[in-house]
Amino acid sequence: METKRNLKYFTAPPFNVGTIIGLVVAVLGLLYWIIFGGRRGGTNTLIGVLGTIVGFAVMVFSSGGKSTDSDIDFQIAERVKNLQEQNEKRHEVYERSFLKQRKPINLKGYDFEPKESEFYYKKGADGVGRTNIYQAVNIIFTSEKIYLLGRRFSILDESIDEEIEGQYFYTELSKATVEEKEYHYKKGDHDMKAKYSVFQILKDNGEPILKMCVDTGADIDTYTDQVTRVIATRQKDLAKRAEETANRRAEFRAKVAAEKAAEAEAVAAGKSPEEVEEAIKAAAQALEDAKKQARMAEIEAERESRRKH
Repeated sequence: METKRNLKYFTAPPFNVGTIIGLVVAVLGLLYWIIFGGRRGGTNTLIGVLGTIVGFAVMVFSSGGKSTDSDIDFQIAERVKNLQEQNEKRHEVYERSFLKQRKPINLKGYDFEPKESEFYYKKGADGVGRTNIYQAVNIIFTSEKIYLLGRRFSILDESIDEEIEGQYFYTELSKATVEEKEYHYKKGDHDMKAKYSVFQILKDNGEPILKMCVDTGADIDTYTDQVTRVIATRQKDLAKRAEETANRRAEFRAKVAAEKAAEAEAVAAGKSPEEVEEAIKAAAQALEDAKKQARMAEIEAERESRRKH
C-alpha cells in the first residue's frame, strides 16, 4: 500500500505552486490555440497545443506525489475483495446452508472512532468523507448461527491490519442497533460536520459481538431491521424446536414408564407371557388415546377462542 502518497492525500493542500503554474500554462496555451490557431495556420496551432500539453503535464507531475480519491478506493477494494468467499471457507459453511430469509450482507465504512491516536479525515473531491482507518465485514446467516469475517486496517500504517472473526448462536444474541453520529472538524474558519453511523450486533447481556462505523444511508437501516428480525425469528423457531424435542422425550419416557408398570402388574398377577404383552400394548395405546384427546381438546379450544373474537 502506498502509505506515503496516502498521507499526502490527507495532508497536502489541494493546489500547490506547481499545480497552479501548470493550470495557468494549460489555460494560456488553450486560449492561444483558440484565438490564433485557426487564423494563422500550423505554427500558432502547434504552439497552442504544446502549451496546453505542457501545462497539463506540469499539473499531473505536481500532483503525482499524492493519492487521489480513486487511488484510495482502489487500494481499499483490493484489501476487502472476496470477503464472503473467505468467510465461507474459514467457517466451512456454503450457500446450501445459508438462511433463506436473509442472504449474506457486507458492511463497510471508514472508522470515525479509532482506538489509535493517529487520525486523519478528508472530504474528497467526489464528496465522500474518508478517514485513515477502514473496516469491512461479511455476515453469513444459517439456521442456528451467525458467522462473521472482516478486516480493519489503516491506509497509512501497514502494521495496523486486524481480522474480525467470530461465530455466534442466535440464542446468545439480542438485536442489532444503529446510531447516527457526527464528526466535527474545521475547514478554514468554518465549523464543519460529517455524518457517520455506528452499527452493532448485541448479545443478550448487551455486549457487542460486532461494533463498527458504517456508511450512513437507507441500506444500513434496512440491514439493522433485518438482522434484528432474523435473530428474533430464529430464537422463536429454535425455542419451538427445543420445546417439541422436550415434549417428544417426555412422551417417550411416559410410554416406557407406563409399559413397565403394566408389565410389572401383569407379571405380579400371574398372567401368561401373551397376556403380559397385551397389557403392555394396552398401556401404550391408552397413552396414545389420551394424547389424541388432548390434541382434540386444544383444537376445539382454539376454535372456540376464534368464534368469540
